[in-house]
Amino acid sequence: MRLGYAFLLICCMMIGCIDDVPHDNPLDPLSPSFKKIGSLSGHVIIANQTTGVAGADISAIDDGISVTTDSLGNFSFVQLSTGTHRFVCTKQNFSNDTFSVNIQSGVSSQVLRSLNGAPIVLSQKILTRKIDQYFPSPEYFVEIAANVTDPNGFNDLVTVWFAADTLRFPMSYSPTSRNFEATLLKSNFPTNTIQWLVGKPLHIISRDTNNAVNISDPFFVTRVIENGATPTDPSPFNNDTIKISPFSFNWTPPNVTFNYTYTLTVSRIINAGIQSVVWTNSGIHSLTQTQQYPPDGSTPLLQPGNYVWTISVVDDFGNYARSKESSFVVQ
Repeated sequence: MRLGYAFLLICCMMIGCIDDVPHDNPLDPLSPSFKKIGSLSGHVIIANQTTGVAGADISAIDDGISVTTDSLGNFSFVQLSTGTHRFVCTKQNFSNDTFSVNIQSGVSSQVLRSLNGAPIVLSQKILTRKIDQYFPSPEYFVEIAANVTDPNGFNDLVTVWFAADTLRFPMSYSPTSRNFEATLLKSNFPTNTIQWLVGKPLHIISRDTNNAVNISDPFFVTRVIENGATPTDPSPFNNDTIKISPFSFNWTPPNVTFNYTYTLTVSRIINAGIQSVVWTNSGIHSLTQTQQYPPDGSTPLLQPGNYVWTISVVDDFGNYARSKESSFVVQ
């Protein structure tokens, strides 16, 4: 018993002689270098959806440190001092999101943030049209089409415009083509010509419900076709009447140097001059100057009545110039 008491006394004396162990661990509350820290993890999603936003940058504004979301939209800050921190979340084509979090010592805070994506123009094009006619003069117009979507869903789109210089023209959505479209006459432009558009950078401007705006990369008019082909037979000047079948459509080629094909269209004239297209043949080679009708046994013969036909010159981009209508009668 006395031996045990003596051993305990010696141990106490030795401990009393040892200096305090230094506390230099910043996680040790007894250390002079101890810092009250916490952590923050979060998830960034597309507004109105559950899809994570990959590659978004989250910056702790006051600390000057940043992290990037992973492929699922997750991020984390491992060590943050306690107190209120301000953060900003950024990603190209998304609206910035600024938020604050109160970081507590030893606590892992969590946040869920959503980003509003601006509309995205996937494609756009403008095609020029020339319709030759006997009176009053050739008709010129352009057709614009744009494929526009929105990260937050199609219903988030509010307006889509075609922009040329300082002019803006609204575009309408077509469920058939799934594009926004607009048809503009030459009278819509200064100088009363579509040639005014040539060389100008054109844009598609779109806006969503949160007023996020996207301006597309510039695109341009590729060509206005002035010289077209000319129908020669059947011709209204010859009072041509078709009595037998098959027969041939004939034309003279345009004086141009670019690549092109022909599109031949035949329409029947119904009551009150209304036309109904009965046959179209597109992609006809540029060296061709005649087309037999019917081209094969699968095309029915034309029924007796009044008809018109046109021949269009179509370039590789889709611009075209259509000839004057040439009429004929089938008996």
